[in-house]
Amino acid sequence: MNNEKILHGVPKVYYGAFGGITPFPICLKAVSDYLGDELDYTFAIVACGGAFRFAWDTTGWNGGNVDISHTFSNAETVYHNGVTALGRDFKMHWRKGNGMNQSGTETKDNFMAFVKEQIDEGRPLVSLGPIGPPEAGIITGYRDGGNTWLGWSLFQCMEKTINDESYFITDKWWEANDFFGVMSLGDITAPRISVRQIVENAVSVLEGRQDGKYAKGIAAYEAWKNALLNVKESDFAIMPDWGQSIVMMCQGDATDCLIDGRKNAHLFFKKLSLENPNQPLYSAIADQFGNIATVISSKIYKILGGYERGLEQEKELVKPEIRRQIIEYINEMKEADEKALDLMKKLLNVM
Repeated sequence: MNNEKILHGVPKVYYGAFGGITPFPICLKAVSDYLGDELDYTFAIVACGGAFRFAWDTTGWNGGNVDISHTFSNAETVYHNGVTALGRDFKMHWRKGNGMNQSGTETKDNFMAFVKEQIDEGRPLVSLGPIGPPEAGIITGYRDGGNTWLGWSLFQCMEKTINDESYFITDKWWEANDFFGVMSLGDITAPRISVRQIVENAVSVLEGRQDGKYAKGIAAYEAWKNALLNVKESDFAIMPDWGQSIVMMCQGDATDCLIDGRKNAHLFFKKLSLENPNQPLYSAIADQFGNIATVISSKIYKILGGYERGLEQEKELVKPEIRRQIIEYINEMKEADEKALDLMKKLLNVM
């Protein structure tokens, strides 16, 4: 029917899907798999650049630190890279005046027409919102000529009107403050991204720098340490909607971001080392990224009482001596990332 089309069988996205916890590469894999081009999660997060990211707001505690849009200076770059890394054409429609400071000029009618066009051609879209925060989700269909959207979101369990086992359905996407835009995975028109391009992107992402209010790459570690050193008692107030304090949220998000990214960077370079035994730099880089994942899993999670966030972790994190120990672990991770960065620069010189 012209007014309605729903794509069935699009893989459900959720935290832990495909072994990942970063929304955009999870959605990238789900849509790519649906389109018949099977994608490995490790490749997805590495190829878009997200595996090497780390950002920290130097002006205060910010629950959006780990948003993958902070990977590069331009918010669109990580999404563009993720799609074109697969050799696919990329189209992005940004909402005007969204929180990423893009110069979008799209109207509601433009979005309706774009979503309808892609769904009619059998392509799910990746969206930023409209369910939950502006993290990646999937649009799987439309009704009412494009006025109502259906899809998967990693945050739809927060919406009391949505059955977590089925597609969300909303006609309020245009009114949602956290709807930022939609993108499509177009036709395959080029080869997949090269290893050299991946390494070049990784170097640019990992370089320490200040980008607006965010310290990024290597520089983010110092900003994280300063935040833990200067935390106030009021920062540990539990946020009712999230069941944790802003300190616990930012701390947990930082470790989740790093363990997911660096673990998969380790797996990527480890695979390259096995395929290229005469190039020892691949193995050396893999080891450094693996060291970061190990610090988090065997030291930071351990000192906080486990992986699961909750009151037990809050009770530990509030202790100054625990935070001081975590700062020592942060220094270990920073050193490992610095070594990985240096090794990747050397690799580029011999590729």
